[in-house]
Formats: sequence, C-alpha cells, structure tokens
Amino acid sequence: MSSKAKKIYEHFIKAEAPKEINIDYHTREQIKRAVKNPTLQCFDDAQKIVYGLMERDSYPRFLRSDIYRSLLDSLAADAVKG
Repeated sequence: MSSKAKKIYEHFIKAEAPKEINIDYHTREQIKRAVKNPTLQCFDDAQKIVYGLMERDSYPRFLRSDIYRSLLDSLAADAVKG
C-alpha cells in the first residue's frame, strides 16, 4: 500500500505533479505527512474537496455546455422518431 500511496501522491497531490488536483495547501501537507505511513483513508480529504468542486463547478458547467445540450437535443429527436 505504501508504494501505491506514494505513486498517487507524486502523480496527483504533490505541488507541480503531472496531473495535480486542485486542493488547498493544508490538505496537501496533511496528505504529504500521511503518505509516510499510509492508511486506507489518507486521501479521503482530497476526495471530498474534489467531489465538492465537481458538484459546485465542473458538473453544472458541463450541464450547460454546448456538447451536452447537443446530445440532449439528439436524444430527444431520436425519441420523437421512435
């Protein structure tokens, strides 16, 4: 579990990571300490933050996007055709 936690930290959590997620400094530092002796819950706070951001920002923006609206229009047209 330790090597997987470190890989997750290096790839997503660490500042300037290749796929760095949007979390606050305090959470990032907490995870940095937790990865030294990882548990199954060491990334839970980051997960909650990311889910919250998705719920308040990314998902509503997606629902308003042209591509999603186009998909809905297409599905509605197909439903009318039968």
